Amino acid sequence: MPATNRKANSRAQHPSDVAARQCFGLRIESHQMQVAIATPTQDERFHIQIDNLECDAPDGWLSAAGYPLLVEALEGLVERHNMRRMPIAVSLDGDFCVTRVTIGTAAEVDHELSRQATRIPRYLQLGPGEKVTGGARRKIDSTTDYAVTGVVNRSLIQLVYDAFRSADIEVMWVEPSLVGVARLVGQAGLWGDQPIMIADGTGKQWDVGIASAGRLLLDYRPANATSEEGLREALDGHISRLKRFCHRHLRGISGDVEELLICGDGDKPSRAIEALRNVRGLSASILSVPELPHLYTIAEQDRAPHCVPAVATVFPLLIDVTADEVPDLLVQVRRAPDLSWPQQMVKLLWPVAAATLLVAGSYAMVSKERNRHANTSQSRESLESEIVASNVKFSRLARKREQLNHFRTIARQTQEPNWAMMLRNITHCLPDSAKLNEFRVESDGHVLMSGVVMDESVVYELVNTLRRLPLVTQVALNGTTPEHDSQATRFSIRLATVRSATPETMGDGNEA
Repeated sequence: MPATNRKANSRAQHPSDVAARQCFGLRIESHQMQVAIATPTQDERFHIQIDNLECDAPDGWLSAAGYPLLVEALEGLVERHNMRRMPIAVSLDGDFCVTRVTIGTAAEVDHELSRQATRIPRYLQLGPGEKVTGGARRKIDSTTDYAVTGVVNRSLIQLVYDAFRSADIEVMWVEPSLVGVARLVGQAGLWGDQPIMIADGTGKQWDVGIASAGRLLLDYRPANATSEEGLREALDGHISRLKRFCHRHLRGISGDVEELLICGDGDKPSRAIEALRNVRGLSASILSVPELPHLYTIAEQDRAPHCVPAVATVFPLLIDVTADEVPDLLVQVRRAPDLSWPQQMVKLLWPVAAATLLVAGSYAMVSKERNRHANTSQSRESLESEIVASNVKFSRLARKREQLNHFRTIARQTQEPNWAMMLRNITHCLPDSAKLNEFRVESDGHVLMSGVVMDESVVYELVNTLRRLPLVTQVALNGTTPEHDSQATRFSIRLATVRSATPETMGDGNEA
């Protein structure tokens, strides 16, 4: 591993901190690394250029065997473009991270984020081991909060961060690539608040998402979407479901998902458009780097579809996006920059100086107390009696505290949910086509409800809706049974209330 010589104050600065500085957007995937170089011009705009490196190793850069190649590639880019001490934003391909979005009132977002924290360790698609997160949250309006959370395997993001330090560069943040593409598409001003589906094919598999007004609404991760045909199979038949998702989460913004913007390497976008030609309800087109002449200029060859993720990575540095608006995946692994020699000496010697002062002060206090107690030995017995009395009081206090905790436990365990409110909320959640046959409260506080729907997909939507109800902690779909004499489907759902929900009594249920 190459030696690293660091200077003091090596933290990368935002472009707004220092005038007329280059800034860089580095997009990393398994076998390719793209960098977008934004150079200030005299007319207060930026000129963007694209450079890229490819990895010939079979396992790519993001593995233990490819780590030396990753460091070597980073050092080559840093030297080629003089990137040290410059603002650098990084995005990670969707093959290696997951993005979860929550929209709602402040209480709803808090509740959903707490649920996410329990599910994140079970994200097996990111590989075994500990998962780390980076999140951002802001208000859309006075009643609606928006929160985006990125999830990545700790070992992978640690490998990336160690490579940055070995190459002697400090980065602003590392965010999921799809978040940046959604931000760029929203800022282009071509679609307004209209929800737009975006598909990025620059990695091993297609990353699909829905964006509106520069915000990612959904990271839709279709299984087996490793080819254009797999992308078509993942989207065909699910368009109506995605449209219903937008109606539920756009909070008053009208419009359906009607357009799909596709970017990717080589001829993948063209092949994808051909494969999606017969998908009803969706108009697919190739996404090139948007033209924003008031902000930047870019050569025509650098506007190719495969350059979109790199430009999206540097874009927040051009519009002064702050770090708290970005789901930074480095939050839990980032260390402080290395210190200069004087700072290191101060860091090493101040504990010695503090210990010396502490010892001197303690010795002075002990000497004073020793002289005072030499003449007051007769007060020892009264002091001992006070200690005994204090111990008795502490014992009584401990017993009372134990009783209080016992009573609180009884109060929590005997809490009775408001069954009338719960029944009203559940009936309001039922669609017009559903019929509730049974609502039974069991002795352990669980609720068993069964009924009939005309379309089985309504059952899964109902399960997702029930999970957001107050007083309901967990929802499990026991099963669905089609009726032979009609087109209806019977369903049975089991709910856990705040009184009954424990890790041992009920699982997570089916994820819709």
